[in-house]
Amino acid sequence: MKKTIIGLLAMATCALAHATVIHFDDLSGDESLPIDAGYAGFNWDNMGTVSAAAYPGSGFEAGAVSQSNVAYNWYGNPATITKADGNAWEYTGAWFTSAWVDQEISFEGWRNGQLLFASSAFTLDTTTPRWIQLDWAGIDTLVVYNSSPTAWAMDEFTVPEPGSLALMGVSLAGLMTARRRRKA
Repeated sequence: MKKTIIGLLAMATCALAHATVIHFDDLSGDESLPIDAGYAGFNWDNMGTVSAAAYPGSGFEAGAVSQSNVAYNWYGNPATITKADGNAWEYTGAWFTSAWVDQEISFEGWRNGQLLFASSAFTLDTTTPRWIQLDWAGIDTLVVYNSSPTAWAMDEFTVPEPGSLALMGVSLAGLMTARRRRKA
């Protein structure tokens, strides 16, 4: 019983753990530069950052949930995000806004060349950021598609902290072990 309570407390601690939120505000916001490979532990293909103030009245400005910059897809093309070390990861969600015209975006989550997840389409406008939460685990590639050849803005890209995931796994293993011992 004591081990079960300790395991439940460890799991509760996991629920209170913080996620890693990537704001892009520490980047230059120079829209001509790509996001460097390895930035915040990820590779960002077909993506750059832009200062929210660069285009007043646009979705870039409206989409800045954090302070000053947003990430965006270059030339309205699909964007791909992978873990720099090649390992699987979990994507929680992010804020999205269309830069210039209303559009739809959709997502795919891949692992070792196999499609694991595909989302339905989410409608974006140019005035209000939309939180899109997917909670996809075990992917090595996230692809973001859009319905029109125009850019979207992304801010507060959120993934769980690796320590939180490890603590959750240890907690679950401990609970399973305690349960097996009790049955024996």
